[in-house]
Amino acid sequence: MNPCHLFCLIVVLTLVKHTDAQTSKNALADFVIPRYFVANSDCYIYGPFDGDGSNTVICFENNQTLSFSVKPTIEGSDKILIKVPNTHGEFELIIVDEGNNKELFTPVRVVQLRQDLDITRARLKKPFPFFIRLLGAEKSENEFSFTLENRTPHIVSLIGGNRQKHKIKSTKESTDVFWEGKLVAIDPSEFLIMTGLEQPPPSIRVAPY
Repeated sequence: MNPCHLFCLIVVLTLVKHTDAQTSKNALADFVIPRYFVANSDCYIYGPFDGDGSNTVICFENNQTLSFSVKPTIEGSDKILIKVPNTHGEFELIIVDEGNNKELFTPVRVVQLRQDLDITRARLKKPFPFFIRLLGAEKSENEFSFTLENRTPHIVSLIGGNRQKHKIKSTKESTDVFWEGKLVAIDPSEFLIMTGLEQPPPSIRVAPY
């Protein structure tokens, strides 16, 4: 290979490597959080972390004394994994990474799924309604995905199938965010319907304070 061509190739590769490193550095300059947090679930937050979870402070502040703090389950150089407790509401998320001297203050929501089922209204062989409610999702202008699984199909029949996936939308006017389904009781024994709210991936970019 011509020495000149080899020199040019090395220069190009060096520039590409430098550009990639710069892009990576810029990508971690901000925090990236989910559109909402799911109660009692693990979630990732991306950002300028130093990889040491012992010097990272994470607080969810609420003026109605529902505040709580969590420690990172795992912390890397660009992300942390946390578990949100079983609660709901609007919070101010505060993150302080003392190692990198980075801070974040931003409003967030924690959404909690609740299965609302009045078994006293159940009648054998007759369809009866039940509700999936999302607490903390009111007026949030979000779309939420959740799953249903009937673990006792020999006791109740879930209209629409034993495994289902649905979406619920919340608007500025939504004061009660819910989905309505129906069951048919085949047997008066206890039954189990499993529900799960999907955790959205981090997608909202927020600059540190």
